[in-house]
Amino acid sequence: MNAEESTSVVVVGGGPTGMMLAGELRLAGVDVVLLERIGTLHEHTHSMGLHPRAAEALDQRGLMDRFGGPLPKWPRLHFGLIWLDVEKVGEDEYTLASPDWRAEEILEERAVELGADVRRGHRATSLRQDGSGVTLGVSCADGDYEIRCSYLVGCDGPDSPVREMAGFDVTESTLSYYGVFGDFKVAAGESPEFDTGLYADGMTSVLPFGDGLIRVMSVEFDRRPPAADVPLSKDELLASLRRASGEEPELGEPERLFRYGGPTRHADGYRKGRVFLAGEAAHAHFVHAAHGKSTGIHDALNLAWKLGAELNGWAPPGLLDSYDAERRPVGDRACLHGEAQLAVFRSGRTTSALRELMAELIRYDEVNRQLITQVTDVRYPLGSDAAPHPLVGARVPNTLLAVKDERPLAAGCGVLYDLSGSEPDQARVTGWADRVDVVAAEPHPGLDAAALLVRPDGFVAWATPGDGVDTGLREALTRWFGEPTS
Repeated sequence: MNAEESTSVVVVGGGPTGMMLAGELRLAGVDVVLLERIGTLHEHTHSMGLHPRAAEALDQRGLMDRFGGPLPKWPRLHFGLIWLDVEKVGEDEYTLASPDWRAEEILEERAVELGADVRRGHRATSLRQDGSGVTLGVSCADGDYEIRCSYLVGCDGPDSPVREMAGFDVTESTLSYYGVFGDFKVAAGESPEFDTGLYADGMTSVLPFGDGLIRVMSVEFDRRPPAADVPLSKDELLASLRRASGEEPELGEPERLFRYGGPTRHADGYRKGRVFLAGEAAHAHFVHAAHGKSTGIHDALNLAWKLGAELNGWAPPGLLDSYDAERRPVGDRACLHGEAQLAVFRSGRTTSALRELMAELIRYDEVNRQLITQVTDVRYPLGSDAAPHPLVGARVPNTLLAVKDERPLAAGCGVLYDLSGSEPDQARVTGWADRVDVVAAEPHPGLDAAALLVRPDGFVAWATPGDGVDTGLREALTRWFGEPTS
């Protein structure tokens, strides 16, 4: 075993959640090592969705520009293959079409640019923690070593080794699913259309995928995928298609194959001592509308600035514990939403009544809205008043993500938005100027707010109505940004 090294935070898992977290920690000035067992980034995609709430989170850091222009919108969204009306809810609810690998590439580039130590081909093998930190055993091509850190975050997927080694309790659903797909070349002159079928034991889909490819997909209900070390073949895909639909199409040789699925798993807590969970390590659920990636990115945004505050010495009491208090209810909703869809999918085995009833209910605008926004319309209980301002606990309005062609939240600090039309008064944050910026923005009559205090993760911690009185501002600054400097 080589000599032990040390760092402030180790992140295990280099998907969107882990890479976002590593970049955010560097924004906070925290040393971070990211370990990813896969040696190279795969330049092909398992999914094509970027939820608009994730896009807004990336945009507040100035990262959407790296995608190279506006992303196309998925035209449709379903709940258990019952079609929803996204247009009724609003343009900002359409899932955007972008391959997963591109988001991962952008987030990795950003993390490295900011100084994160990204180590691909490194696998966590052991874990022990004490009152002052965590020691992680790591294996890589050059041998084994140990690394010591103040905090460890597992972003290592639904079968998270970190979660298991740290001893987190997990609630696992009895419902499960098994998905497998293959990408195949289309013969010259052919232009297949989207097609899907729902059956008693599963569903199948054919999706035109660009670059002369189609994706042929099978999802089986009440089955679990084979173990990860079982080789995946075209025969496995064909067998799944046959079990799900009773048919076996003629297919050429696949360009790529992928397997996914399993039961819903939700950690009973997201913190255990100095070990945290985020993304699918904390909440694994049915794949739908890029909810998993969006929820994981927001986990990272929520946790990183709080770890930064703790390590930089200004965190108020209880700040780190607020990660679990704020994010676990979001994970609950994501898991509930996924399980409900599986229940609707599989209900056809015995009766069509549930699907027929759901189809009727979805015609009501409020039901349609609820099913579209249930997972991603997040509001934290941040207000200390009995009747806080309506914006407190919600995400900062999109109209404030950019002010005079600048992104006030890009630096990862708190922001006091002055919407009064006056010049910004830095004296309002005296004692917190190293943690909170003051930004003047044009008045927004529709917001009924003269000022907003926004946390680094983009959520409103305090607001004052049009009279502009700063009642409660210093209390909110102290609650979220610690004691003022003298």
